[in-house]
Amino acid sequence: MQFEFLLEQVVNGLVLGGYYLLIALGLSLIFSVGGVVNLAHGAFYALGAYLSVEITKYLGFGPAVVISPLAVAMLGICSNATSCAASTPPTRS
Repeated sequence: MQFEFLLEQVVNGLVLGGYYLLIALGLSLIFSVGGVVNLAHGAFYALGAYLSVEITKYLGFGPAVVISPLAVAMLGICSNATSCAASTPPTRS
């Protein structure tokens, strides 16, 4: 077995483990604060992966690394604003 291949596999395993760590930390943070398991994290991770693949097709890898997290963050902010606006009861003037 070549040393470069082994090193590449170790780095790939560490990166994948980092992804799992971030997902687990996000879920545990939301559960500890709110007391409810919010599975919307998975939807946003999937949305980010899909956007990065589609952006990579058209613009290349470099712009996709920058644009896809920003796009997912903007969609999250918009969905949060929409849900807050929809759940706030109307007030009387």
